[in-house]
Amino acid sequence: MSFLRVVRWEMFKLVKRRASYIGFVLCVIFCFAVLIGFYFSEFKGLRRYSGFIDPARFINGWLFAYFATSISFFTLLPLLAAVVPGSQLAGEAKEGTLRALLVRPPSRPSVFAAKALVSFVWLLLLVYVLIFASLLLGHLLLGGGPFLVFEWEFRTTSFVADSGDRLLIFLISGAGVALSLYMVAAFALMLSSMTDNPVIANVGTLGAFFTSSIIHQLPDELMSTQVKDLMPTMHMRFWRELPRLFHPDPEIFDAGRVWSDLAWVGGYIGLFLVIGLIVFCRRDITS
Repeated sequence: MSFLRVVRWEMFKLVKRRASYIGFVLCVIFCFAVLIGFYFSEFKGLRRYSGFIDPARFINGWLFAYFATSISFFTLLPLLAAVVPGSQLAGEAKEGTLRALLVRPPSRPSVFAAKALVSFVWLLLLVYVLIFASLLLGHLLLGGGPFLVFEWEFRTTSFVADSGDRLLIFLISGAGVALSLYMVAAFALMLSSMTDNPVIANVGTLGAFFTSSIIHQLPDELMSTQVKDLMPTMHMRFWRELPRLFHPDPEIFDAGRVWSDLAWVGGYIGLFLVIGLIVFCRRDITS
């Protein structure tokens, strides 16, 4: 059986599984909840930054969508990034279908690679569904207008994007978000190769994610920078730099930070997938 057929089969199973769509529903619900809070806050928190660009002048669907994407990156999306990959192997082992699959022609490496690829595609779809839902809901309630690319971290270099760059910013940022979160998914897939219980893979992934997040955010007085730099979550925010590719001043874009973080993220993804593949190929599937 060719690798492409294995990928199609894995995608078919994911599409047919009803639980796979829970993430998309949660993305829409999340956008509704954030929109309500965003609207009724009367944007008081934004007014303190009016010394640079007054964000309150740009309250519309574009700003809301970017805000919702940023918030979801730290709250909802890590959870969703752990669920599907964490069930890819452990879930099928628990259901008793994994052993039946492996007695057929596809090799274990091709099955693992197909599940890894399908997990990334599914995660990318989740991110873009969230972006589309936030854009749609934001424009319906708040309307359109100029797109202010505003980040708390980069508020002194906020800028209004050209009309032709708006969707491109979201497309590039969404791809960056998915790639960053794929590190979480790869870790979940690695744990999924070690257990027959998807709950263990999911809980273990989220526990590792939040532990890493806490450690890398500790002040330097409590945690050395060398240890913080080793934390995977320390390097996941490179996507927030990507919109500045469209900044009027090209010097604003920090290419060094992006390439450094990409190297870390890619290294961790590769490490987790290699460990998961080795364990999966050597493991005795008995259920």
